[in-house]
Amino acid sequence: MILHSNLRAPCRIQSQRVSEQLALALMCLLLSGCHYYEEYRVLKSTADIQDEKAELMKAYRLCLAKYQGDAAKSKELCGPYTQTLREIEVKQSHQR
Repeated sequence: MILHSNLRAPCRIQSQRVSEQLALALMCLLLSGCHYYEEYRVLKSTADIQDEKAELMKAYRLCLAKYQGDAAKSKELCGPYTQTLREIEVKQSHQR
C-alpha cells in the first residue's frame, strides 16, 4: 500500500506543474492581446480624428463657396470651422 501512494505523488506533482505552465502560457497570451488592443485603440482614435478633420474641412470649403461674394458674412459664418480645426490641432499636438 505504501508503494502505491509513493507512485501517485510524482504524478500529482507533474500534473500540477503542467497546470501551472498552462496557466502561465494563457496569461502570456492574454497580456499580449492587451498590447494589441491598446495599439488598435490608438490607431482607431487617430483615424477618427482625421475623419472628423476631413469632414470639417469639407464643410468649411462649402461655407466659403456659399459666401464667396460677401467677405464679412463669410468670416462670421465660416469662422467657427477654422476655430474648431485649430482646437483639434492643439489637442492632438498635446496628446503626442
